[in-house]
Order: sequence, then C-alpha cells, then structure tokens
Amino acid sequence: MSSDNDREDNFEPNTFVRKATKGKIKADSRENSSSRKRSKPNNKSEETKPSKPGKIAEVETDPTILQRRQKQIDYGKNTVGYHNYTKEVPMDKRTKEDPKTPDKYCKYSRRSWDAQIKLWRIKLHHYDPNTNIDCKTKPKTNLIESDYDSDTS
Repeated sequence: MSSDNDREDNFEPNTFVRKATKGKIKADSRENSSSRKRSKPNNKSEETKPSKPGKIAEVETDPTILQRRQKQIDYGKNTVGYHNYTKEVPMDKRTKEDPKTPDKYCKYSRRSWDAQIKLWRIKLHHYDPNTNIDCKTKPKTNLIESDYDSDTS
C-alpha cells in the first residue's frame, strides 16, 4: 500500500493528461497530413496534360429574356456614340478597355445583365459628339420663351 501512496504523491494529473493529448494529436496529425499530400508529377508528360476545363457557361434559352436583352442592345447600337465608335475604332484595333457589346446568350442574373448594359452604354458615351450645352449649367425651367414674352406684354 505504500507503493500506491508513492504513486499518488508523484502523480500530477494535469501534466499526464496534456502529454497524452499532445501525443495523440501528433499521431493523428501525422496520419492526416500524409493523406493530404498531393503527389508531384515525376515526368514532363504529366505536367503537359491539359487541366480540367473551367466552368462551362450556361446558355440563356428563355425567349422573353432574349427579346428584352436584344431590345436593350438595339437601343445602345442606335446611338450616335455607337456609330462614331464603329467608325473610329475598327474591329482589329479594339482593346480590352473599348466598349464591348454584352453577350445576350450567356446566362446572367437580371442585375448582372443590367450592370453590363449600363457600363457598355457609359463607355459608348465617350464617343458622343461634344455639345456646347452642359447639363449642369442648363437652367431648369419649364417656361417656353414664347409664353414668357406673351405674359410680359
């Protein structure tokens, strides 16, 4: 019984539990880490394999959505800015920054499509002819000059 008392006196429960827990964690992490490793290609033939293709774009098939999108595109293409753009910038000279007509057949949310149309139209406005009247300086009155003249006489 004296040997049992010696064990109880030297026994520190917190350190024993911590050591056991740490040991178990190390063993578990070694097992998991080896299964997580990816094998590296050994020869160049594996490196040159084409990667998996990206997410395939879905195609819009709803005729009402396509009709609405086409109408918005037609409005944009029926502007002076669009005609000036097509004359000034030929197809082979266009860059990534130039306005590009959104693809109506690609599946987009309504909000995303509206944003693309808006950005496209804003970019087209850079090709609008310059006008002398600035929208900010134009007075906001509803009176017509002829009406104004007839009231004063």
